[in-house]
Amino acid sequence: MSYGGQLLLSCRMAIIWPCQVVLTLPRIILERIHELIWPYLIDNLDNSSISRWLADDEDDGSTVREVFADSEAVLLRTTRYKIKVKTGDVLNAGTDADVYMILFGDKGNTGKIPLKNAIHTNNKFERDRTDSFELEREDLGKLERIQIGHNGKGASSGWYLDCVEVDIGGTLFIFPCDQWLSKNEGDGKIERDLYPVEDSTKYLAKIPYQLEISTSDLPSAGTDADVFVQIYGSEGKGEQVKVNNKSDNFERGGMDTFKVECRDVGDVYKLRIGHNGKGTQSGWHLEKVLLYKTNQAVTPHKARWDKSSIRKYHFTCNRWLARSEDDGEIVRELVATDEDGNPINPNLKVVNYSVSVSTSDLTGAGTDSNVFLTLYGENGDSGERALRKSDNMNKFERAQVDTFELSCVDLGTLSRLRIRHDNTGTAWHCSHVTVKTESMAERIFPCRRWLATKEDDGQISRDLPVLPEGRTMESVGELELAAQRTTYHVTVYTGDMVGAGTDSDVLIQLFGENEDSGAVQLKSCKSNSINKFERDAKDTFYVECVDVGVVERVKVWTDGSGAGADWYLERITIDMPTLGIKRTYPCEDWLGKGEGDGTLERTLYAAVEADKSYKQSVRWELTFYTSDILHAGTDAKVWAILYGDKGMSGKVTLGKEQKDKDKFFERGSVDVFTPEVPDIGTELVKLQIGHSGKGRGDGWHCSKVVARCMDGDNGTISYTFPCDRWLDREEGDGQLQVDLLPERVVKQSVEGKEEEVEVKNKLTTEQYTVKVHTGDKFGAGTDANCYISVYGTLGDSGERKLMKSENRDKFQRNQVDTFTIDCVELGDLYKIVLREDDTNVGADWFVASVSITDSKQKEVVFPCEQWFSKSKADKQIKRTLHPKGLSMEDIDAAQKGAKQGISLAVVDGQKVNENVKEKEEPASTDIKYVVTIETGPDDDMGTDADAYIILKSGTTGATEELSLYHDPEGDEEFEEGMKQEFTVEAPDIGEITSIVVGHNGVLSSEAWYIKCITVLVPTTGARYTFQCERWLAKDRGDRKVVVEFAATAVQDMVAMVPHTLTLATADEDNAGTAGDVVIKVFGDKGASEEITLDSKSGTRFVRGMTVTLPVELPDLGAPSRVRVRVSGKDDWLPTQLVLKNMDSLVETVFGNTEWVLKGAAVDITVGEDTTAKTLYKISVITSDLFACGTDANVSLILHGDTGDSGTLELKKSAEHTNKFERGHTDTFEFNLLPLGVIRRLRIWHDDKGASSSWHLAKVLVTDTGTGSEFSFPCDKWFSSRKGDKTLSRDLLCDNLPENKEGGESVKEEEGYEVIVTISNKKEAGTSHGIWMSLEGAEGTSDKHVIENGAGRFFSKGSSDLFRIANWKDVGSINHLRLGLAPREGADSGKDPIKQCHISQISVNRAGKTEAFVFVCNHWLSLPGTPGRKSYRKLGITTSQDVNPDHPARIRAGPAGRMENSLTKYSVAVKTGDKFSAGTDANVFITIYGAGKDSGKQALVKAGENLFERNQLSTFDLEMADLGVISKIRIEHDNSGVGASWHCESVAVTNNTTGETLNFVCREWIDKKKGNKQLFRVLWPEGRKAEGQGEEEEATEL
Repeated sequence: MSYGGQLLLSCRMAIIWPCQVVLTLPRIILERIHELIWPYLIDNLDNSSISRWLADDEDDGSTVREVFADSEAVLLRTTRYKIKVKTGDVLNAGTDADVYMILFGDKGNTGKIPLKNAIHTNNKFERDRTDSFELEREDLGKLERIQIGHNGKGASSGWYLDCVEVDIGGTLFIFPCDQWLSKNEGDGKIERDLYPVEDSTKYLAKIPYQLEISTSDLPSAGTDADVFVQIYGSEGKGEQVKVNNKSDNFERGGMDTFKVECRDVGDVYKLRIGHNGKGTQSGWHLEKVLLYKTNQAVTPHKARWDKSSIRKYHFTCNRWLARSEDDGEIVRELVATDEDGNPINPNLKVVNYSVSVSTSDLTGAGTDSNVFLTLYGENGDSGERALRKSDNMNKFERAQVDTFELSCVDLGTLSRLRIRHDNTGTAWHCSHVTVKTESMAERIFPCRRWLATKEDDGQISRDLPVLPEGRTMESVGELELAAQRTTYHVTVYTGDMVGAGTDSDVLIQLFGENEDSGAVQLKSCKSNSINKFERDAKDTFYVECVDVGVVERVKVWTDGSGAGADWYLERITIDMPTLGIKRTYPCEDWLGKGEGDGTLERTLYAAVEADKSYKQSVRWELTFYTSDILHAGTDAKVWAILYGDKGMSGKVTLGKEQKDKDKFFERGSVDVFTPEVPDIGTELVKLQIGHSGKGRGDGWHCSKVVARCMDGDNGTISYTFPCDRWLDREEGDGQLQVDLLPERVVKQSVEGKEEEVEVKNKLTTEQYTVKVHTGDKFGAGTDANCYISVYGTLGDSGERKLMKSENRDKFQRNQVDTFTIDCVELGDLYKIVLREDDTNVGADWFVASVSITDSKQKEVVFPCEQWFSKSKADKQIKRTLHPKGLSMEDIDAAQKGAKQGISLAVVDGQKVNENVKEKEEPASTDIKYVVTIETGPDDDMGTDADAYIILKSGTTGATEELSLYHDPEGDEEFEEGMKQEFTVEAPDIGEITSIVVGHNGVLSSEAWYIKCITVLVPTTGARYTFQCERWLAKDRGDRKVVVEFAATAVQDMVAMVPHTLTLATADEDNAGTAGDVVIKVFGDKGASEEITLDSKSGTRFVRGMTVTLPVELPDLGAPSRVRVRVSGKDDWLPTQLVLKNMDSLVETVFGNTEWVLKGAAVDITVGEDTTAKTLYKISVITSDLFACGTDANVSLILHGDTGDSGTLELKKSAEHTNKFERGHTDTFEFNLLPLGVIRRLRIWHDDKGASSSWHLAKVLVTDTGTGSEFSFPCDKWFSSRKGDKTLSRDLLCDNLPENKEGGESVKEEEGYEVIVTISNKKEAGTSHGIWMSLEGAEGTSDKHVIENGAGRFFSKGSSDLFRIANWKDVGSINHLRLGLAPREGADSGKDPIKQCHISQISVNRAGKTEAFVFVCNHWLSLPGTPGRKSYRKLGITTSQDVNPDHPARIRAGPAGRMENSLTKYSVAVKTGDKFSAGTDANVFITIYGAGKDSGKQALVKAGENLFERNQLSTFDLEMADLGVISKIRIEHDNSGVGASWHCESVAVTNNTTGETLNFVCREWIDKKKGNKQLFRVLWPEGRKAEGQGEEEEATEL
């Protein structure tokens, strides 16, 4: 038997195998393995050595070892597998059973491993906790799966496993489980195979190092302290690592072996080793350290062991690390040598640094705290050293210099140092630090800052850059020092669970791409100064340090002190202003000995996918000179806004902290600040300063301000802004802010040389006259304080209080008040912001207009005509107003350019901002996609993560990522149980086959469950459905947050055409409106739905304003008129509307001179003439039945060939004061635009009044222009209690003229010819009628019914021809729908013949020679026949020439006629099965079809309790046939005690065709729930994406 390369020692079982020996001793330490093995193995194992414990309580606690024949660097031959096992958070999830695991790779497996020794805890596998284990094994290769199970023993053996994580050298594999391992739960299994999610997460790549640390053989040489090491190499440094295990290490004369993992530092040149000085015997005499390093990175797929990659580094010490021995230091730096003691790098040696620390000469500057220092140079750093032994007995006293000696490996040229204290004593103000060596001249590190939690910025650690050679302390300003540091805004989120907060001290260390911050104690909180790290708290800290670059990971830990030490950390976010990045570092775990896995420290890695980018910030130095005059200082908060050539800074508050309010801006003081502000460029155009006006002494007299910034690497640029004025309510002009212009600009080189620069294109100060006209309305005047901000292309005025008017009592009714504003010239004005503060008794204010005039008498008028009030109109007290005559496009361009900064130039003698560019027509060919996402209904299914989609086509590619933006102020972006709609723009990709959905959520609280997604493409009319029903989450399901879904259904809707609509409001008093404008467009092919145009808080439709808005309309043909109404309480006078088809670029102009009155609609026709109207007389005949009159309010709509009349309220009868009484005829007159032939009308009442039930006999409509009279018989009840309990009806004209309008006869060559051929099958014929409709490229025709009378047509084997003159031209024909229409008076229950077998149908346009053949060869049955189809949708089978000798032409039947009967629809409404899902409100439905709609139909049944929880409520509606139904609108009026309603679904059935459409809702319709609206628009479930859901009986051409 030969040795197979390794020996496995185990305490589990006694089996002999050629390559493993299992020992059953309870504890054994092996020195020479060949003493225990058979002789034939001796030769092969002679050099093998293990020297490791196999014991639970020694070494690493492992009872299994892999032993290799070659003993050198044996620890580097194995791979460390870091395993985390997460038990689920469900009842009784934990287990007492013995758990085991097997790891499987492509190179082998580990065998069964008992998970016995968890790190930091003894009570393993408890509910909602994570247990950590470490396993050393020879590399398994690519990790493919794991097997995990337990022995089923113990009182509570059942176990719910969430997941397992395996970390291999910085690559994390996640194995989801989310199942029970229990004999009594789930599927009864107690062992499972788990597979990793597809994408492994890669963190910091690490390699292993083996350390052999030898303690000297001297008395008391051993130590009980915690020992740490840090490795430095040519590629950087590793983290400081504590070396320990379960054994008693670092004993006298002993050699301890450890394996550590950290980044690959390259060629090692030094090692820092030390301890924490704790324990009864902490002193330690270290002899030497031997370090083994492999050049092979640890990867999940690494190559087999290669001994040639191992390199040894020797470090000789032979010194004490003890407070009471040697030099008292407990940290040593050792230079790497070879085996003979020769330095690997001869140029490196240990150097003694003399460090002198100067404490400032300020009151309270000294400290008793412990101070620490770290030096940084080109050869690394010294590590943090305590400054203990000074040449002064009492260190760090006021105005004192303390000198210390520090020994470390030569750092080369010093660049900076870090100095801090531990806050155990008082605050400290450090002046500077100097460092020198025997061979290096003194280097100075200026500080001049407090290190104190209650002073300055609250930090107790400072990074100090070295002073450039040749520069003195006095010649370097704060800017140069601050520019070498970066402020990181660290926000710590404590979890929301019992006991989550902590009283411990929290420390962090930031690791960036350039450097690390060192340990930073989080003491001074910017958001919560009293009690930090409390449950569900958010605490923000500023960490100012050297620029570490983009922070890649964060180490966070606590000191474990305090009564409530355990801490649940949800996440940390770091805002990096100078880099323009905000980054999240998820944790969602405990830091504490009593919770979680018992660890006090965690390393958090950046969730890069959640990064948020913004404009980078730069440092500016602002020096404020307060005048030396009486009462010049202020206690108010001072702010500044910088205006540059690349933007503006926004308001920067100086001396932000409350504790600083008495330290700055005192009489005669000079205060310096170095804020980080968004990059505004280096050309500073103006400076705006002001203060809050609060505090006892708020008035301030400023002498001047000096602003400085870095000029790249060339030095600095400074701008001097003279001020010399009061900012005080009681002094000067009473304003609290002022605009300042630079008087002197100076460039200073790095060497300190100054050069004055000429200011080009300098702005000047301007005085603007502001006239405010208060309106002439009751209560229009105000006693509130009023403010104005003026915006132009060259900047803004800032907010100014309107104080001094020529009128003693300002802002009175119909009064003009004049004010002056002194500020820097603003260029072309494009908006003002006007507000009042709602103070005093009469705060409401109605403003007619504001005008602003500059010194050149150029006046700009801003119409308003709106209330500023919290109780009137739209309840706004702040409004944005735009100039009269300026288009919104120009306003948008000006606003966009001004935000980009003030880049001054002179054009034609005028100062202009080159950033303001003329609006260009967009060249994009993108189309709109309307995306609706339904989030799951349970409490935890919503997310506030940022989501995106990618639309894919099987043939034309995919879109880019399309972000789904939400209101940033919303609590949750995707709320559970809600459907949310987004409109995105992207290129047209054709037919959509799939959608990719993803989000950047990284926390468990950001998990997202998607039920369904729909995508509507308006330009094609296609609506795609994607059934999802899955999680997108990091901690649920398959752990994916990006998923692709295939389209499951497609619905064909009406295609929309993009248009723009330009609306011009008249320049007359009160012509504007703050309300939304609602339009409906009519064309020769039909009419659009009503479209609401948002007023944008009253800024769009104001007096004198022209605005262009995008709208989408169906193909209406040539537009003929637009109906306009206003939804608010104001009237509106539009002068012109221009509709532009963006496909054809054809413009249609609608002129207008008529007011649109509130509550009424106006029809505006093409051209200028809007007065050509016709008088219509409408006679309403009430039946002569008992109690058939009504007191309700009656309305109707007339539908004619050229459009509809809109709603006509029948208020004033020509005959009777008391309308609609029994047997009465009531006539009403309306002047309307001509409607042509009136084919139907809709009439209804509101069911109000003591006697609302009404029986209508008929309606007569007379067109006095043509003399035509149209008769609409009814003879039915309008009642919620009588008849069919309907309040609204469609009535059809029963006397349509035989000729078209104008008397022209119907020509034979117009319309369509249809030949219906019946099969020769037995009983193929029918006595019923047949209905049919055409579908084409331009829409769908009305349903045409061919009545059969006495059964003259549709007999077995017959062919009948019909000419249909009035069918809509549908363009290129592609489908035909047909079905059976029951003959009048037929009893479907008794009629034995309920079906018909149709062979084919031929259709051709009259006068054309080409006919289209639709082959059927199927039975059609009457609606409601069980198991039978009542209609068919046929595709074109072929086309052929028209046969003039066809038998059907010879016996040509009558032309038939358009449907002259109404269609009955059944509506079934299902209320949801949720608590309080039912409603007492009145519910309404509107059904939309092909160019028609049902109108708002009340769903009522007198005496019945409708819409209760989990109830199905059914209704019958009768109306004109709607054709293909595209959508419905379901709503309620919010009346009743329990108005809130959860609608589950609605089903609509056409009782003629038997077709049922289902509309899924699953949402609340309520003002306080869901999307807080009282209506929902629902679309029907579509056809399957893979093929037609409806049967097509022939292949299309």
